[in-house]
Amino acid sequence: MTLPHRCSYIDRGRDCPLSPSYIISIENDNDEYMIAVVCHDHRDLMESRLKAMQSKSTIPQGKTKFQEIRVVVTDCINAAGDE
Repeated sequence: MTLPHRCSYIDRGRDCPLSPSYIISIENDNDEYMIAVVCHDHRDLMESRLKAMQSKSTIPQGKTKFQEIRVVVTDCINAAGDE
């Protein structure tokens, strides 16, 4: 899955330039909705903002889940058909 290259947090109209550290999703009944990615610096601020949005019913109710992003790097070999 391709993720955004920057944190989703916006403060006073300014985007955060940091790379995301967490995928944020909402677990609701049997469904899970990915709603944002956030850097380590803005995790707590985003959690507070999401709770406020849930209380206003602007995002789905449910448990907010923060999953740490793990980067996987591979040395891919592209075969040219000569093998």
